[in-house]
This record gives sequence, structure tokens and C-alpha cells, in this order.
Amino acid sequence: MYQVLIAMFVMIALGFVLRLGRVLPRDSAPLLNKLVLYVTFPCLVFRSLQNSSLDPRLWSIPLLACPVISIFFLLSYFIARRGFKLSVSTSVSFAMGSSFGNTAFLGYPFILAIIGEKGLPPAIFFDQMGNFLSVYTVGVLFCTYGQNGKFTLQSMGEIFKLPPFLAFLVGVAFHGIFIPPFLRESINRLADATVPLTMVAIGLSLSGTHLLRNTRPLLVASATKLLVLPLAMLLLLRLYPLPDLYHQVMVLESATPTLMSSYVLASIYHLDTEFSSSVIFVTTLIAFLTLPLWGLFFHP
Repeated sequence: MYQVLIAMFVMIALGFVLRLGRVLPRDSAPLLNKLVLYVTFPCLVFRSLQNSSLDPRLWSIPLLACPVISIFFLLSYFIARRGFKLSVSTSVSFAMGSSFGNTAFLGYPFILAIIGEKGLPPAIFFDQMGNFLSVYTVGVLFCTYGQNGKFTLQSMGEIFKLPPFLAFLVGVAFHGIFIPPFLRESINRLADATVPLTMVAIGLSLSGTHLLRNTRPLLVASATKLLVLPLAMLLLLRLYPLPDLYHQVMVLESATPTLMSSYVLASIYHLDTEFSSSVIFVTTLIAFLTLPLWGLFFHP
């Protein structure tokens, strides 16, 4: 687990150094983000879902995960706008940072380390059909609102134009179907590039002044994501009839730091990318402490 976190910080530092050394200009970040959004992340979504188990009980996971994550997003946006008086663009970035988790890149390896292979199928369903659906429904609606200042039917259409959502639909449709080895290998290679490209892009956009701007909202967003959201999930699951294994996975997935792709969305929709990159950096840093503690909660 710590090796995964350390590797992410190394890649963020690499992007930061490349910008300081003027090897890559800061303007390179949006180009990397588009490559991730339109190519590598769809490959990751398709690969994860196409190979996942479809035990009927797993479909119960998103029935709780997606609404809870979406409600936290809406509450966080309200807090940012009314409580902190932030702009719409910063408020959307705040809401994404408070609710959308890194449930694949950090969630999967952490679940494997704590629970083992048996924990991976529920983790995939939480990620793809809980966290993912919230990101590309409520999240995208507010991203387009942050860009255009209004909710429109055209905004709804944006959801179905996003390659990751299309990859999700294709992954469901072609679940378990044989894929030629050369095509599967190509998808795997592209999917594996998602984390490095996103981390380097974050490093390219990050500076010390970002962490000092909106410090209080940044800390509140981080605490909400790493402590309040998983605690709420833990309490709600006491009323939700699922196996203990699924309960453990859902709480641990809820405790993951902010989704890296929230920075990509902030960049694509011209939101507050500085706040997005900062909350990703801070939550990932704090996760060195909080994620192992949540793991110890179930496995003392």
C-alpha cells in the first residue's frame, strides 16, 4: 500500500520538476489530461469491468454507494457556495474533492493487501457503478454548470459523450466475451498509462502557492473525503443487509483519497484546477495515515 502511495508522489514530483526545469511547460497539463480522458482512462474502465465477476449480490452495492456519494457531492457544493462563499468553479472542484474517491488506483491495491482477491469484485462494483456513475452523472452536470452557468439538456448529453462512460457501457455489453490477445494487450498497455500521465499532469500544475490558497476549504474537503464520508458509509451499512465482506470493502473504498480524474474534469471544463490538484495532493498525503487506520479498524 505504501509503495503505491510513494510511487504516486514520485510521479507528482516528476511533473513538478519537469515544469521547474522547463522541460515541459505548464500548458502541457491540459494536453495530458485530454489523452487520459479520451484514451487511457476509457481503457482502464473497460478492462476492469469486462473482467469483473457479476455475482447477483454485487448489484446491491451501487444502490447505496452511488446515492451516498452523490449526496455528499451536493452537500459539499452547498457548503462551498454558502459557507465559504467560493466561486462556482471552485465550489465544483471542492465538491469533487470531498466526494469522489480514488477507488481504482488506490482502492484496488489496498483491498488486495488488506482483504485479498475475494475483496476485488465488490471493489470493482463500488468503483465502476457507485463512484464512477456519480462522477459521470451528478459530477459532470455540475462541471458543465460551472463552465456555462446553467443546467441544460445539452449538459445531460455531455454525459453520454464522455469516453469513460461509453467504455462503461461497452464493458457491460461485452462482459466475459473473448477479446483477441493483441487487442487486450493494447488495452492493458494504455490503461496502465492512466496513473503516470495523470500524476505528471498534477505535478505540472502544482506549486506551493496553491496549497496556501483557500487553506481552510482545502482542509475541510480533505477531512470530509477521508473521515466523514467513510464514517457515514459505515453507519449506513449497519442498516443495509449485505455480507460483512461487502461492508468492509465499501467503507475502505469510501476512505480513499480524492479521485485523480477530478483534476482532469476540472481542466476539461475550465474549473479551479489549482484547488483540484491541491486537494488530490493533500488527501493522498494524509491517506498515508488514514487508510491504514481504516484497514486496522476491520483487521486489528
